[in-house]
Amino acid sequence: MQVSRDASNQLAIDPNATERLSSLARSNPKEAIRQVASQFEAILLNQMMASMRSNGFDGEEDSSELGTYRGMLDQQMVNAMVQGGGTGLADMLARQIEGVARIDQAATPAASSGMLPLPALPAAAAKAIRKYAEAAGTATAAPAPVAIPSERQAFVSTLLPHAGQAAERLGVAPELLVGHAALESGWGSRSIRHPDGRESYNLFGIKAGGSWRGESVATLTTEYVDGKPRKQVESFRSYPSLQAAFDDYAKLLEGSSRYQRALNQGDNAQGFAVALQQGGYATDPAYARKLAGVAQSLLAR
Repeated sequence: MQVSRDASNQLAIDPNATERLSSLARSNPKEAIRQVASQFEAILLNQMMASMRSNGFDGEEDSSELGTYRGMLDQQMVNAMVQGGGTGLADMLARQIEGVARIDQAATPAASSGMLPLPALPAAAAKAIRKYAEAAGTATAAPAPVAIPSERQAFVSTLLPHAGQAAERLGVAPELLVGHAALESGWGSRSIRHPDGRESYNLFGIKAGGSWRGESVATLTTEYVDGKPRKQVESFRSYPSLQAAFDDYAKLLEGSSRYQRALNQGDNAQGFAVALQQGGYATDPAYARKLAGVAQSLLAR
């Protein structure tokens, strides 16, 4: 998120900036929320700097003049950090505020939101954030993301409606696709998330190769080399929704010569799983057996 030089420079040196933000909240609520989030990030950084300065080193010279210059230097450093893109905290905070109409506890996400917990806000910052969030109202609220449940029955019930169209394109039963997603994501318990807690909806472990032009996220995964598991960091595709994930999965299998034998298998879980492994979908030597077992359990429900 880019923050205007004017907004970041006003941050702890111009208390009257809140009046201008109040006006902005009425004319452009989304921008007001982002500026408030940016200001809170800078306030927090200033507090961190002040805390560090308060713990002086032994033998360090101390004087009011030196303290003044240090304060000026710290302010310049904070401004430079905010103008350069910040630490990412402002982006997280803005997304959380935009997604709710009321904030019961400032910057503390709901337990089901999947967002990473943020540090407690100073009272003044919490009050300012609540004020501008309420001014923005529901007009700026983003659609709530679909959570991926980790309980198996809920996982299946959530994914089956999204699997239908992709399954029809591939000529297989939708339970096979849900079973594949269950295997790759651990029934939703190992879903790939961004550092800020956002869900990537990458249920099928599809990596972001050189041809991928969408968003991606890096995470630790297990690859098998010469039959032995090895942990390594890989880049994976990220999608805006569950449906987008299923659509891209179907496109991948349809468009690759490696997976043509997996198409039109109907409810033949064994044939589908073996074809995927033979096409090189995964490096686990037991992948076909595992996938067929999960898919067959769903077909037998």
